[in-house]
Amino acid sequence: MRFKKKIRTLFYSIGILLMVLGLYAFKSHSGAGKEYVLQTPWDNLKILPQDISKDSLTHLMKNYSKSLGVDCNHCHVPSKEDPTELDFASDKKIEKEIARGMIKMTNDINANYFQPHFPDPKPAQVYVVNCVMCHRGTSNPEKYLSQMGAMYKTYHPDRDNRKEKILEKMKK
Repeated sequence: MRFKKKIRTLFYSIGILLMVLGLYAFKSHSGAGKEYVLQTPWDNLKILPQDISKDSLTHLMKNYSKSLGVDCNHCHVPSKEDPTELDFASDKKIEKEIARGMIKMTNDINANYFQPHFPDPKPAQVYVVNCVMCHRGTSNPEKYLSQMGAMYKTYHPDRDNRKEKILEKMKK
C-alpha cells in the first residue's frame, strides 16, 4: 500500500514537472540585457504614421476602398514574385500618389478648419472631412460634383452672385 502511494506520488511529480517545463517553453523572452531596435513593418509609408498598427492600417485601407468604390489593385500593383499578391510598397501606380495627396489634403483641412473648433464644430454637423464626402463610392467624383454648380445657383435667392453676373456680361 505504501509502495503504491510512493509510485503515485512519483508519477504526479513527474507530471507536474513536465507541465512546468512545457509552460516554460512558451515563456516569452524579454531580452533582458539586450537592446532591440524597433523595426517598422511598413516599407513605404510617406503620409500615414510609421507606427500605425496593422489593424488600423487595414481598417483605413478598407475605408478608402469603400469610399472610392475600388479594390486594392486600384492603387497597388501585383508583386513580381507572386502575381496573385499585391506589392503594397511599390509606387508604380499614379493612383497611389494621388491618394497620398488626397490624404494630405483632408488632413490639412481637418487640422486647419475642424480640429480648432472641436468639440464645437462649425458647421455643427461636420466633425471631419473624409473621402466619402466627395467621392460617394466612385473613384472619380467629377460627374457627381459637376452638378454642384447648378445646385449652388438655386440654393439661396439672396446670395452674392456678382461674379456670375460679371461673367455673363463678359460673354455678351
